[in-house]
Amino acid sequence: MSARELALALALACALAGTHPASADDTAKRKATPDKFAKAAGEAFRDAVAADKAGDLRTALGLYQKAYGISPHPSTVYNIADVQRRLLLYADALKSYETYLALLPSADDRKDIEAILDALSKMPGTLHLVTAGASDPNAVDWKAAYVLVDGELKLRPGSAPQPQKEYGGQSGFAIQVPAGAYVVDVVTPITHGHTTCKVEVGGRAACRITAKPRVDGRLVVNASERDLSVRLDPKRSPITGSRLELPAGRHKLLVRDRSYECPAIAVDLPPGGDVQYVFVSTSELEFDRCRSLDVKQQRLRFTP
Repeated sequence: MSARELALALALACALAGTHPASADDTAKRKATPDKFAKAAGEAFRDAVAADKAGDLRTALGLYQKAYGISPHPSTVYNIADVQRRLLLYADALKSYETYLALLPSADDRKDIEAILDALSKMPGTLHLVTAGASDPNAVDWKAAYVLVDGELKLRPGSAPQPQKEYGGQSGFAIQVPAGAYVVDVVTPITHGHTTCKVEVGGRAACRITAKPRVDGRLVVNASERDLSVRLDPKRSPITGSRLELPAGRHKLLVRDRSYECPAIAVDLPPGGDVQYVFVSTSELEFDRCRSLDVKQQRLRFTP
């Protein structure tokens, strides 16, 4: 704990215990002894400071949270955030720092905290891509697969999976990405599987993917959200999240954003065993029109 943090801690402990300096008028209005809640919060806070100084961060965190639960105070939630950051609980620390600023909008260290918030928000998380065991017919053959995350190519066929210790030693891959939700597609010469996975700031998350033993087709289409649907014909069902067979050559894909029609996407489907992959996303907020679309296309080449 820094000198500044310790000073905050001691000041708050005194405040919660009712020992802070006061004017004569204040003293007249104040009770002779602190009420039971202030006393309990002060005791929990002092114990938290002692555990923090001793390096027992888990105990310190629990005691700070106890003190805050009894009597919410900006300095308490500041210390909660600081301990969470040192415990690498970055998503929790982010929320606690934001709470600190909400409780104390005019904080002297606001710029410092905003800099910490900015740094924390940019910390990547780790997606652990795993599949079912070999006894499951829907297990993914990693060595034959392309792996795409939100339309970005992350792995090619021939990549050797590694045991993921954090998830029972299952074979797969660890991929660093910014915090958020992602659509993950796996495409092999004979099948396709996809799922949506979420990872928090600086966190780790298992992303389990399976695929039916056989899914034919030279076109794979997916999108970042349900509101974006792709069709071959306005009267037919969406093909988003699908692999399907179409003749080689040029085709137009119709995109609908909620109830709004968007410009069509032209795709050239390859002959032979290659696959054309199309991913549609948008970063715009909702408008009364089709939002600006980001369309990624990848030619996935498979050797005969």
